[in-house]
Amino acid sequence: MDTYEDFVPYTGAGERAFNVALQTLLPLGFQIESQGSAHLTVSGARYISTKQNALLGVSRAEFSLGHSALTVNAELGGAERMQKMLLLFLLGLGGFDVLLFTGLWYFVPELHAQRWFLFIPLLALIPWAFIAPYMTRMIRARSVEALRILLENMAAA
Repeated sequence: MDTYEDFVPYTGAGERAFNVALQTLLPLGFQIESQGSAHLTVSGARYISTKQNALLGVSRAEFSLGHSALTVNAELGGAERMQKMLLLFLLGLGGFDVLLFTGLWYFVPELHAQRWFLFIPLLALIPWAFIAPYMTRMIRARSVEALRILLENMAAA
């Protein structure tokens, strides 16, 4: 599982910082696993679209208050799930294209002499070899940035 750890300097009361986190995360569908005066653990929400709040890329987060720092240890299961969905979508699209163009080539006699026709699905998917890694990095980076901003907001409370 992809994880993210970070900290910010903090010397205030943990209750105020954790209230900021709860006010942000609970409306998004997160649930409290455990809560104390120096720690907060939340989990839950589902990330099914990049149009959703980037914090949904976090599947579980543990916030803790030390002597002089507020730390977060988060599992980015939602972002990882989105990356897998992207890969499955591309594999499905590629498989469909291969079947479609192979079927057309097989059943349309005029295309038998045109072997290049079978390479069209490959040409259509080549750009995705460059776009998909960029998109997966973007999905993770958005979740990390949103978590970082939340952590800074908690420290400002």
